[in-house]
Amino acid sequence: MTSRRSVLIVLLTMTHGSAGAVQSSTHGAAAPVEPITAIVEAFRTHDIVAVTDPHGNVQVQAFLLSLIADPRFTSAVNDIVIETASSRYQDAIDRFVRGDDIHRDVLRKAWEDHVVPNSLGVQAEEMIRAVRGVNASLSRQLRVIAGDPPIDWSNITSPEDHQRWIELRDSYPADLIRRQVLDRGRRALVIYGQGHLQRRQVLSNYDMSTWQSQTVVSLLEHDAAVHVFNIWTMIDTSVKTPEEVTTWHVPSFASLQGTRLGATDFDAYSGGFGFGTRFSVRSGNLVPLERHEWQTMPMEDQFDAILYLGPPSSMTNATIPTALCQDSSFVAERLQRLMRFGPLVEVENLKKACGLPPGRVP
Repeated sequence: MTSRRSVLIVLLTMTHGSAGAVQSSTHGAAAPVEPITAIVEAFRTHDIVAVTDPHGNVQVQAFLLSLIADPRFTSAVNDIVIETASSRYQDAIDRFVRGDDIHRDVLRKAWEDHVVPNSLGVQAEEMIRAVRGVNASLSRQLRVIAGDPPIDWSNITSPEDHQRWIELRDSYPADLIRRQVLDRGRRALVIYGQGHLQRRQVLSNYDMSTWQSQTVVSLLEHDAAVHVFNIWTMIDTSVKTPEEVTTWHVPSFASLQGTRLGATDFDAYSGGFGFGTRFSVRSGNLVPLERHEWQTMPMEDQFDAILYLGPPSSMTNATIPTALCQDSSFVAERLQRLMRFGPLVEVENLKKACGLPPGRVP
């Protein structure tokens, strides 16, 4: 069972998310612009630009693939850091995106042996293969950096073994980005889940005094010389899209500073994080907070920009490829991991997606 001291970290792997706004009359309307141009422009002043990992979202993935294929992007960026690939297999990824022939049985471990067992890696594979294709025509190669901690599943025998790796899912990539990107004078697009990209942790009520509260962005910005340009993507169907955003062209990008959208309480965008629960860390224990204790924070203090890819209700999720469902070894191993390390709802989700009967795990 997951210990209470790490509930914040576990929730970050499970949630997206409704209400409440504090706005200033001095703030104006946001100005939507073409997003690829804006993101490339952000690299003129920032070494790290961070945007939402698709987590199965088809529209986000399509946008990211169009971004990395744009010649302006490849001229401005050195590295792409992705959440859903294991750093244990970084060498195989490096050789593959350079054009080397790597047997798929070796390479697939990079996206299948992820710390989070319900991450199937389908879109990570697509991203890595796309970068290989882009590199084929470049003299200066893009590098894909796997951000997930280097778990060795053959040595995971208990929930406690697994939990130690879960607890590294912000500190490990933050250190990796520092060493592999910033210390080398390189620029990187960081593709991570939105919870990891917060400046201050909403689940801890914005109290950043404990290790459980830290995010990839907060850890990077402990260095005063580092400012991550982080982008929030409007994808959550449980959150009402601001009226002014619904009139934007698809796709659109807008900076938040000095806007009504930026002055809005972050909870209006992230109400689903933690299933509407916040915690205080007291004597090493997580204590749920009453609603009246919740702090507010302007969106512009959390994120620098919004990416709009259409109404969240129009979003679609990728399906599991038939070939994976027909791979009996993969399915059996995945179901066993999900049974042992959850979330358990994903056991039945995988069975349903692959047309397997409910009940016993093969």
